[in-house]
Amino acid sequence: MKSKTTLKKAVKFVSNCKYIFLLSKNIFQKNIFSLTLFLISTISFAQSGACKTTLEVEKNRNYSNAGEGGAYFTLVLTNEGNSTDVYNLNAINVNSTCSNNDGTRTSDNVNLNSAFLDNNSSLITSITVPANQTATFSIHLTVPQGTSFNKWNCTQINAVSTNCSNYTVNTVVHTIVNNPSEN
Repeated sequence: MKSKTTLKKAVKFVSNCKYIFLLSKNIFQKNIFSLTLFLISTISFAQSGACKTTLEVEKNRNYSNAGEGGAYFTLVLTNEGNSTDVYNLNAINVNSTCSNNDGTRTSDNVNLNSAFLDNNSSLITSITVPANQTATFSIHLTVPQGTSFNKWNCTQINAVSTNCSNYTVNTVVHTIVNNPSEN
């Protein structure tokens, strides 16, 4: 008799354990799914807010004359994202894809040399901007020796985010090379 009762209890115990393990497996799977969905949503939301930046020339002064000392443009970089970002800076002569302010042919445009400067006039190649903050810096464009006078240049300034892959903001500045003897 005892063995039959013990056997019934053992079967009931195994059945209860099986039910508990199946229930916890279902709960675990539901929690993993919910957790995964939550993490994906959070990361996507964070990414979408992390990469929002503007780059402008201060007071929209995107035109200048380049004499013997070259030309300077003050740039304003605004990080509208939700985290601090470091932006690598570069400049490209984009003469064939811009339009000159006076309507002359871009095929006659000239290339200029460029250097980025912080607010202390020190050379920089990148700039750090905290979330929801603005930073200013300058680009100094210089005229290579032997460059023709009264010719235009278009330079595209790029700020490349290190937080967000393939995210770049840019602006274009227009410069005319002056003849120093005419000044």
